[in-house]
Amino acid sequence: MLNDLSRQTRTMLFFQMLGSGLMFGALFAILDEHLRLALALAVTGLVVTLGWAIGVTVWNRRVDRAFKTMLVRAAEEVVTGKVAGIPAVGRVHRRRIARREPAFLADTSSALPGPSVVLVVTALAEGGARRVGALVPALVGLEARKAPVALLLHPHEREAAVLDNRVTLEQVAAIGDDPRWDTEWLPTDRTVVGGYLPVVGFAVLGLVVGVGLDLALVRLAT
Repeated sequence: MLNDLSRQTRTMLFFQMLGSGLMFGALFAILDEHLRLALALAVTGLVVTLGWAIGVTVWNRRVDRAFKTMLVRAAEEVVTGKVAGIPAVGRVHRRRIARREPAFLADTSSALPGPSVVLVVTALAEGGARRVGALVPALVGLEARKAPVALLLHPHEREAAVLDNRVTLEQVAAIGDDPRWDTEWLPTDRTVVGGYLPVVGFAVLGLVVGVGLDLALVRLAT
């Protein structure tokens, strides 16, 4: 969800551009005066595009709900002591709204009432840096990108953590000054989608396939 979005991103871009390619390729049917075929291809491209838009929306919501459900379950296990959280340091990457979910902090033994937010944090963990999510109270105020935070990582859910609010201001400052931020490999928006070149490649492939299908159908009609 946070550390590997390559397959989802490439698939979504392929189908997005496939619809565009089908609509664009309908021009070849118009040039060959196959107006009914051109209309059929344009409508097909529109349907594919609409299907893509609906599919992306539904898929994103389902994945988001499943991710937040996992965060709630994992955080409850950490704060109740069912599992031992692994101390780690992190920096805020972004935040997401999570009004309906409870919040969790390391100094409490149960969930806190919402509203809450999901902090997406880059954590320096054993085995390499990775992104994790933590449900925190909306009023915590950690909006700044790269804000240093202390975490308790879930030992089994690799993308779940709890904000450790028991640290001192001096410890938080030390997290921000940790030299590993400049020496270790850190995940970025580019790396989690598998690189921008493959993403562009799948978008172009979708466009080419859409136009190619139109050309093939126009040739069959002549």
